[in-house]
Amino acid sequence: MIIFYNLFMKKKSLTKEDVFRLARLAGLSLTDEEAEKYRTQLEQTIAYIENLNELPTDGVIPTFQTTALANIFFNDGEKNERLLDLLAVFQNTKNKEGNYFKVNSNVIKNVYPSYSGLQRKAD
Repeated sequence: MIIFYNLFMKKKSLTKEDVFRLARLAGLSLTDEEAEKYRTQLEQTIAYIENLNELPTDGVIPTFQTTALANIFFNDGEKNERLLDLLAVFQNTKNKEGNYFKVNSNVIKNVYPSYSGLQRKAD
């Protein structure tokens, strides 16, 4: 939401083109009706966020982390207790090949538009 706020707060209203741009960045396709609906909703969200600018924040330390997590990494050589074994990783999938998830190439093309396909090894 912060990125969205920064991109569009200098303008006082959103256009449908702005909504289509956000949708494209999010990998979504919208109809004109959906874009208009979301344009209205996003303008309401921005108006709500603008209300926060009226709050007195003098002396408030900026928040950069809200989970209170500290040092989520582990030292070299220590055993990673959070590591899943392959049985646990693949326990709920029917689509696997060897030690890999098997996905439809259309899924890959949506994530990597320049994907041209991998050649299968001859058996």
